[in-house]
Amino acid sequence: MFAINRKIMILSSLLSFNLLLACSSQPSGAGDKPTSESSAATVTPFSPKSTVTPAETEGGIVSQFSKSTLSDSISLDTISDTPSIRAETDLVDGKILMISGDREERGHLIAPSVLGAEGDQTFQSNYKIVYRKGNNDKVLLELPAFLYLQPTDKILPFDKVSFKEADIFLLTPQYRTGHGLEAYVFAVDKQNGDVFPIEIRKGEKTSKTLLYAELGKKPFNQNGQLVVYPPIGAGTPEKDTKEIHYKLDLRNKQFIAD
Repeated sequence: MFAINRKIMILSSLLSFNLLLACSSQPSGAGDKPTSESSAATVTPFSPKSTVTPAETEGGIVSQFSKSTLSDSISLDTISDTPSIRAETDLVDGKILMISGDREERGHLIAPSVLGAEGDQTFQSNYKIVYRKGNNDKVLLELPAFLYLQPTDKILPFDKVSFKEADIFLLTPQYRTGHGLEAYVFAVDKQNGDVFPIEIRKGEKTSKTLLYAELGKKPFNQNGQLVVYPPIGAGTPEKDTKEIHYKLDLRNKQFIAD
């Protein structure tokens, strides 16, 4: 009886040992993908110098500029990394240009608004307004993340108003707003040829843009002063509906309201 029990114990031990060997010989994770394949499927290489433009999604091209109140009404069409001239005027010696930055987003308006009609073209970039003489550019003004609308992609003109001591150039990128237009103002000193931006001073307030009525006459020279018709809306006080006369202070680079 003892011999029989001893044989049973030996057979049981051998069986357990064989099962242990079979388990240990099977590769870990059998039935799953190798670790290297799993990693390759989830890890994306990172390049700090990547210049890849945003991928298109079901909603269109992804803008890299901060969202504005107009963003939901714009459909982006193209992205360009080549600087483009968006506005230009010739001077006696050189040009004044508005140039896009390293990235310009082009699109169109998908719904009408006070800023434009459906289908109007949209432009957004880090624009610069420069004075170009030969191969040299002098930056007059920077317009970061600037967005504007126009019916076409034609190069915009500058409006010229001449004075005795200087020629004044006004650039109005946005063609309508429903609340008045804003012009960036630049002067060319007739005596020394200097080109520089002009500020607008009215009372204690100073602005980098000149605000004028969307409908009616553009700013003009009358008896050595710049005459501007202000925008008028519902509730505008009567005193603010009258034309404004600005005197050119070339030394301080300002137009000063009388």
